[in-house]
Amino acid sequence: MKKLFNILPLLLIAVSLFALSSCIDIDRKIKINADGSGSETQTFNIDRTFYDLIFSMVSSMDSVKSMSIKDSLYNHEDMLGKIRENLSKQEGMEITELTGTTNADSSTTYKFNYKFNSIDKIGYATNISPKELSGEEKNKSEVKWKDNGDKINFSLLYKPNTENDNSNEDNNKAFAFLFANKNIKFEIEFPYNIETSNGLSFNGKTGSWSFPLVELMKNKDQKIYLEAVLIK
Repeated sequence: MKKLFNILPLLLIAVSLFALSSCIDIDRKIKINADGSGSETQTFNIDRTFYDLIFSMVSSMDSVKSMSIKDSLYNHEDMLGKIRENLSKQEGMEITELTGTTNADSSTTYKFNYKFNSIDKIGYATNISPKELSGEEKNKSEVKWKDNGDKINFSLLYKPNTENDNSNEDNNKAFAFLFANKNIKFEIEFPYNIETSNGLSFNGKTGSWSFPLVELMKNKDQKIYLEAVLIK
């Protein structure tokens, strides 16, 4: 049992990264300039349900240590430090704001703003796993910006890792209930008016997309795909 609790903090960090990197209720607001530069505000929330689950698991094994574990789960600086380190490794990305907040209902909200000098950087910020963010795994996001003269074809594709073993897939399905009614939402302001889009809606230069997280958790082949045709 002692050995278990020696490694428990590492396990909790891993689980926390899993939850955050699985983008629990992510809201992305992106502005793209005509030269491909731009900025983004990305906000993601973790429900109290997740923290209660971890706390219950620890309490069932050792009620004395459970409170210290709960405090570590709400240590924002640990998570902010990892986000700051990962994003700072990318050239052409500048973090302008990075915050973590514990809300009144014991949920947490993380928010970061950054500027980018080329449009492909929004693909890097779409990566889901910590290994992708750290560079250990290949970037699975593809961003295209094709200028056809009078029109521009934009697309963003995230391809999940289909090489995960069955145990990871089973774990994703088991934790899928944590993602019920949660979504990854995109709002993109382009430099030109939108002619067509595969999103929920568009008006003038701004388009919106939403993807249910529970489907991404249950189906390892599920992709995130955004596209729009812009009129110059």
